[in-house]
Amino acid sequence: MRYHKAVFNSILRLVTDFAQAEDLLQEAFISVYQEIMKGCQIEHFGGFSKRVGVNKAIGFLRKNKHMLVFEDGYENVAEEQTEDEDFFQFRVDEVKKAIRSLPDGYRTVVNLHVMDGLSHEEIAELLGISQTTVRTQYHRAKKKIVSSITKGNCIR
Repeated sequence: MRYHKAVFNSILRLVTDFAQAEDLLQEAFISVYQEIMKGCQIEHFGGFSKRVGVNKAIGFLRKNKHMLVFEDGYENVAEEQTEDEDFFQFRVDEVKKAIRSLPDGYRTVVNLHVMDGLSHEEIAELLGISQTTVRTQYHRAKKKIVSSITKGNCIR
């Protein structure tokens, strides 16, 4: 299938277990097929199937791990261009490893925003949390990633 790799990668970034991601991929395409059979008009099949896959992954995390914890408190997060942004550009492998080690809630927000290109507003709606919480989780995740890379002596 044309879109299976993109959907699979989106799912795998969230659940991190290859076999579970395969199962969720199959469930996602079954759901997409059921929507088609209902007569739903799907304008952008790739985007729709990816969204269904992400929803399946989030549902799995909520159901089985109960680890999607989002803190309601927030920090004053300014949209700023810092040296951290440049640091991310040059340390892709270290960043990916650090992302995989994040708690599920942080990892989910980072993957949806950075890898899947969703806005904070879209993530908030998808996860059922406030935009402020999404921004805070994203900001804290970035701090943890930088800290993880720095502690791992990955800086050259």
